[in-house]
Amino acid sequence: MGASDAPRPAREAGVPALLELVQHLRRALLARGEFLGPAWVEEAARDLHGGHLVGWVAGPPAAPTGVAFYSLRPQRAYGHVHVEPGPSAVSDAQALALALISALPESALRMDIGTTGLTPEEEGRLTERLATRPGLTSLRRYALERSVRPEDPAAPVAVPAGFFLRRIRELPMDALARLDWAAFRGTPDESLVADSVEEDRRILEEIVRGDLGRFLEEASTGLVDDEGRFAAFLLTAEQTPHRAVFLDLVVHPEMRGRGLARFLLAWSMRALFALGHEEVRLWVTAANAPARRLYEATGFLPVLEATIYRYDRAAAPPQPQPGA
Repeated sequence: MGASDAPRPAREAGVPALLELVQHLRRALLARGEFLGPAWVEEAARDLHGGHLVGWVAGPPAAPTGVAFYSLRPQRAYGHVHVEPGPSAVSDAQALALALISALPESALRMDIGTTGLTPEEEGRLTERLATRPGLTSLRRYALERSVRPEDPAAPVAVPAGFFLRRIRELPMDALARLDWAAFRGTPDESLVADSVEEDRRILEEIVRGDLGRFLEEASTGLVDDEGRFAAFLLTAEQTPHRAVFLDLVVHPEMRGRGLARFLLAWSMRALFALGHEEVRLWVTAANAPARRLYEATGFLPVLEATIYRYDRAAAPPQPQPGA
């Protein structure tokens, strides 16, 4: 893209153009299994046009070919780039991603950016281009899927010795957040979503509230040991009437190697069969080899790939200050 083709603030685009772009974005996200509320398209387009959601568009003013925006959390931002198919797709995506990073407030230490609209080959080209940007790395993720089979509920699943099932709503949310936080320390998924126990709790509350899809309490459960310590839990939501998604599976680091994760997967499969779901999906980071081995050993196969582009301000050189 030339200088004259630089991304423009989304508030300068017309509402009809924004609506169309966001509709295409929604279609891409739904195809990937994401959950979006019924009024999300209209709300996002309105907020982009009104400047309440910080965003940019790329392409001709009358017919934009890409849109990007971000939301802020404490010390962190989450961004997304969507581009329409065409010869400028990779260039549009690159320019929009860099626009997001350039606008990152000083209070935010990191930004994670997802993309839609690119083919796998185009995603690879974008990854190569963004790799030259100091402070920017990429994380490859896979969506794995498995059918819920008639043999899954063939026999009751025995709870591992020394552990007891607990309904998720019976467990203190603070304890779940601390367990979730501890379970991901030192793994490739560390800080993928949350940067603090408090932020972790907020996300868990959103899951249980149904913000990421109808929470399937019947297919979600926790485990405590015979001393009452929280050991593991699995949170499951509904993506469609036929497909469920495992949103969070964690085991306390001190209690790994006892078959707790395998038990939770088998237990939930049995519940999902009873609920009438035909398949279940989950996401895993490519570098998380132990988790991938577990899921593949229990019948999950890759169906989708996605890349998250992470900008870490601490890993980038200081930016020149105005007037310096």
